[in-house]
Amino acid sequence: MTLSDSNDADRRLPAAETVPVDMAAVVLAVVGIIGLYAVGAAGPLQFLVAVPLLLFLPGYVLVGVLFPRRGPTGEQPSRGLRSVASVGDETRVGLAERLALSVGLSVALVPLLGIVLELLPVAAFDGAIFPTLVVFVLVGAIVASARRLRTPAADRFRLPVDAMRGALTDPFGSMGRGERLATIALAVALLVAVVATGYVFAVPPSGEGFTDLRVMTGSPADPTFGEYPEEITANGTELLVGIDNREGSQQAYTVVVTADQLIEQEGSVQPIESTELTRFETTLDDDQRRLQPVTISADTGGEYRINYYLYRGAAPADPGPESADRHVYFTTRMVGDAGGSGGEQPVDGEPDLNGTVETDRGRTEPIDSEPPSLTGEGEVGG
Repeated sequence: MTLSDSNDADRRLPAAETVPVDMAAVVLAVVGIIGLYAVGAAGPLQFLVAVPLLLFLPGYVLVGVLFPRRGPTGEQPSRGLRSVASVGDETRVGLAERLALSVGLSVALVPLLGIVLELLPVAAFDGAIFPTLVVFVLVGAIVASARRLRTPAADRFRLPVDAMRGALTDPFGSMGRGERLATIALAVALLVAVVATGYVFAVPPSGEGFTDLRVMTGSPADPTFGEYPEEITANGTELLVGIDNREGSQQAYTVVVTADQLIEQEGSVQPIESTELTRFETTLDDDQRRLQPVTISADTGGEYRINYYLYRGAAPADPGPESADRHVYFTTRMVGDAGGSGGEQPVDGEPDLNGTVETDRGRTEPIDSEPPSLTGEGEVGG
């Protein structure tokens, strides 16, 4: 099915046109798309309305700016694009050429706009591309309308309503059976290509979901990466556990904190005993962060490795790096309180270590940026 300009239809249209009908329709379409996004329409509906914004409207308004004049004088309704030799005047294009150029230019424009945005301090495909396309189309529609209204009325492009109506009521005309089948196959292939390309742009792959675990110092309002304590005393040291949910759905987590006593054996440091200090649970929506203070205190001296094991769901009674989804640790020295002296105590029997979680001091907030890299001696595994 093809469309072309109709000179007879153009002559019947009024010469005094205040706003081009097609550009007014473009503006209304953009306003409708903004409204659907603003009310939080479902994903499939957002995809459907994003296709014209990505693959047609930017190119259409650009063609309107470049070619405000109607098709070549004397052009007769045709069933396809005119050959290059028959164009004659490069400042004039018919409706069929406008539609083809609109799709082609849109496909070229969207990646170029994305590249320009990536050069700026914004994330192009993380929200910035949508308002950029909206502004581009609206400004383009205004400029195209101004250019067309400055063109003499008799020479101005207008939508060939009669030709469009005829094409809809009799799309194949006098085509033979083979030509009809070829036209239908071409139309289906073009529709599939447009929808597939639009889906790639409108619904980009989100990648594999993950959960981030890290240990920090400071407070939930002012966390600091690294600067882990070299010593932990009976008075206790507060550390901050950070959990980021980027799984794409709500998740329940359990964090277990343990201390492994370390001794030097045959020239290397080996863990000889593990003590569970505390554990806590939290539930986070997608793109939410939990900052939970955990206080560790010691009445026993010695070298220890403090482990933080994260599990999705419940944690086992005997946690370890093999079973945990995430594992963060650092090494420190425990200094006991002997008679108030605060001196280091020798390891003697069961370690006397404690961990306390104050859930009311924890903080749950949306993730508004990528987490910084973990610094210091912490190591992430699992």
